[in-house]
Amino acid sequence: MKSTAIKTTTCVVSKDEFGIIHKTVRQNAHLDASHIKESDEIGFELAGGKKALILYDARPNFTLTEDGMDYLHKHLLSKRRIASAIVSDKPGIKMLGDYFKSRQNGGAQIKVFKTMREGMEWLLSFKYKKGDMPILHGEAISPKVKEKTVKKVTIVAKEPIKGVLTTCIAKVEVDKKNIAYKRVIADTHIDLPSLKQSVKETFGFFGTEKRKMLYDLRPYFTITDDALNYVIDEVMEKSGIANAILAKTIGVYLMADYAVKIKKIKTPLKVFTDEAKALRWLATQK
Repeated sequence: MKSTAIKTTTCVVSKDEFGIIHKTVRQNAHLDASHIKESDEIGFELAGGKKALILYDARPNFTLTEDGMDYLHKHLLSKRRIASAIVSDKPGIKMLGDYFKSRQNGGAQIKVFKTMREGMEWLLSFKYKKGDMPILHGEAISPKVKEKTVKKVTIVAKEPIKGVLTTCIAKVEVDKKNIAYKRVIADTHIDLPSLKQSVKETFGFFGTEKRKMLYDLRPYFTITDDALNYVIDEVMEKSGIANAILAKTIGVYLMADYAVKIKKIKTPLKVFTDEAKALRWLATQK
């Protein structure tokens, strides 16, 4: 049984019979630091000043600003929390959870789950011994499905391509050393249809041969979860000899962590803030 729900413009907060704080993001909410802080303070107030166990329902669609990401980076593992369970099947949320989990230092803990029941059981393990755990009813635990990867053989490019291509999301060119540059256009929203169209046009421009790739992701842009998976699985993994990424936001570093640690991308991938250093690294890749 939950307490009376407290609603903000972006979130619904309540406390259940076990003292766990529930935070459900509203559908299509756009979260910035002030919104997250507001719901945090409500949750801590409901916890009565004690360290909180928090269950985040992040299954609805939402977006997160850079200052919102910075707020989470500073506060998601704060001493005001015992543990935070995040429920979502979105790759971006899984990536976010793994990023913060890797930065746990023995204090507050964080973990991502696919169902509310799994998240609740984990949080309750901080309150009850194994034999005293309450029985939960409701959502069943979803079985894990093993993914099968199909490898595609490609030919390494030998000749550079002249000219510049501008797609709906990026500018593409190839330099004299045969390194391909893909620079995202500022304020672009990348969804799966726009990404597939851009990839189709790009490969039509310089062919399907493998190349050393430099992705300039420094301009502000947003990307959907299915587009993120596609660019890792179908573009970076299969079309690059090595992938250098230029970035200045934490979100891109998270994307790279997700590609390497979760998706297990085999193509070399590294993030840089300086283009000259990125090019020097690409020169060492074969």
